[in-house]
Amino acid sequence: MINYLIPLTTDHVPMLISFLKDYPRESCDYSVCNLLTWGKIYGNQFCHYEGRLVIYNSKYSYVFFPMGEYLLPAELAQLMSAFQKIDPNVTLIQIPENYVQNTPDIHDHFELSENRDWDDYVYSCEKMVELRGKKLAKKKNLISQFIRLYPNYKVLPITPYYRDNLFRFTEKWQLEREIGGEYLKTEFQAIQNTLDMWDSLPVDGIIICLNRQMVAYSIFSPQTKCMATIHFEKYDPTKKGSGQLINWETARYLHHEYKWLNREQDIGLPGLRQAKTSYLPDRMIKFITGKLKSDHV
Repeated sequence: MINYLIPLTTDHVPMLISFLKDYPRESCDYSVCNLLTWGKIYGNQFCHYEGRLVIYNSKYSYVFFPMGEYLLPAELAQLMSAFQKIDPNVTLIQIPENYVQNTPDIHDHFELSENRDWDDYVYSCEKMVELRGKKLAKKKNLISQFIRLYPNYKVLPITPYYRDNLFRFTEKWQLEREIGGEYLKTEFQAIQNTLDMWDSLPVDGIIICLNRQMVAYSIFSPQTKCMATIHFEKYDPTKKGSGQLINWETARYLHHEYKWLNREQDIGLPGLRQAKTSYLPDRMIKFITGKLKSDHV
């Protein structure tokens, strides 16, 4: 049996940080920031099960692979059977790739699937700063052009003082885009949630300013001891090179503390996929899901 489900709020940030410190997860879906800011939209709840922490996304009927010592596949099946009494459509998500490789009998209990659209992109922080090689030369050149054109640009840390400016900048950015309309609306809500919860989350960010005007920003947070996740990155496309600059300045800001940058998923949007792959990810974190086999239902 599972304990009763509790809505996830900022009151639970210390609990999340504690679990993820002891049992780190590289997938951006486990970021404390994402669990709360997107979780407010998705109705994230949690329960404790056999000493593990289990997150439940009620909007999409997702049960996160539990945080804690790995359960055996038969124990995972028992957990999902209990959840099916609450939600018959539940799917187990974010099954670690190493768990699948090292625990082959998971196939006895679950039908597994992979979804490329929701794989995370991971890059070396050092590589994103140095941008060496022919394939990244164009990005380096665009950054150099921006610096030559606007040598007086400033990099400022995000604080609640900039909240309204960030809203207005994001609204303008959103109105100028025609792709992924519904996703962009949801993303805007997630950005708003992030700014509203700013003082309660382990989150940070930078703004690029030019003549007291915002031209780009990024928001990021710790993922593991050696990885940061970039949640949001927006820029003014009329300022040539601003997209590459915010990417570069973010890596420069983080590279003394982190070895890896998780730039989240491309959600199947062609433009986003092209942009993320053009930076030559070092690896991908697979999005593996499991449906309980019918003989367990």
